[in-house]
Amino acid sequence: MNAFDQLRGNVKATASAAALALALLSLAPENSAAAEKNRYFSAKAAGTTSADFLNLPIGARGSGMGGAYSAISEDASAVYWNPAGLVQIPKLSAIFMRSQYVAGISYQYVAYAHRLSYNSVLAGSVFMTDIGAIDHTDMDGNNLGTFSPRDQVLTLSYSLAILEFSNKDIDVSMGVSLKHIKSRIVESAKAYAGDVGIMTYNFTNIPYRLAVTMTNLGSGMRYDVDSSPLPLTFKLAGAVNPFRNMLFSVDMVLPKGNRPNFLFGTELSTEPNELTRLSARAGLNAQRIRDGLSAFSVGVGATMHFFTLDYAFVPMGELGTTHKISITFDFPFRSPIFNRRDRSIFTGTKSISFNK
Repeated sequence: MNAFDQLRGNVKATASAAALALALLSLAPENSAAAEKNRYFSAKAAGTTSADFLNLPIGARGSGMGGAYSAISEDASAVYWNPAGLVQIPKLSAIFMRSQYVAGISYQYVAYAHRLSYNSVLAGSVFMTDIGAIDHTDMDGNNLGTFSPRDQVLTLSYSLAILEFSNKDIDVSMGVSLKHIKSRIVESAKAYAGDVGIMTYNFTNIPYRLAVTMTNLGSGMRYDVDSSPLPLTFKLAGAVNPFRNMLFSVDMVLPKGNRPNFLFGTELSTEPNELTRLSARAGLNAQRIRDGLSAFSVGVGATMHFFTLDYAFVPMGELGTTHKISITFDFPFRSPIFNRRDRSIFTGTKSISFNK
């Protein structure tokens, strides 16, 4: 099979997975009157979904690349971006992130992933927001004190290499996540949701990756009487390494609460030695252009042996600027997928001991 036939086959497989995901959406119980009113997956659906904190990007590397990270995630942050990418961790991976968002809002994220065998990984994460104190008044304007809205998401993920579809030219993996979502404004609400992801790693002359994800499929949030749906989102993503230390990525986003959107990212790296890597990143979010906000993001990163420190600067136009700092720990040292001597983690890594 030549490279062109392989590329065509992988694109067809990814497109088929995307069509299946959209077909599952069409089977969801929803009467025609409500569908006409809400017009999900269009601009008229803005504001029809709840728990928008589920869309806040995780990790400074992915944020610096404009969020075009669904086909790249290869450390513990894959719990958020695409659980299928978890199979690319070494023996273990952990990430700690803090983001200073607009209007004094901040949020934190912690995730840990552990390899169970050469072709499976189990991971978990905790996400929390801190919005601060807000004055509480009644309908007549009387001051009732203050309240402090908070959100929390607990996630458990499992990722598996599909060895039946993997060979010397391609690796295939999938992942699933289960979420417990809790939100408190004045009243509290909770929900359960799931994510599903598929990734392919294609070891051609110009290596590339393809991915499909479906996130936040689950029950709606009910604070009082009415229930609002979660921000269900589909993504079709691709990434290519035209040169050893250059990476380009694109995500096509199909959100239930808005029109389709495109994300673009790039990363340029240099390696002073085999255990050190320095990176510069940039990204573009097309949705923010339509919303009249700053669309560009930038970031930098440094890997030194087991540790990686990443920073991202994401301006939000008149809303202000946001900053993200994340620390990632990977053991043993994790080199980029297409630079590894053994090619992929879950093909030919039986020499790693998983019992220690």
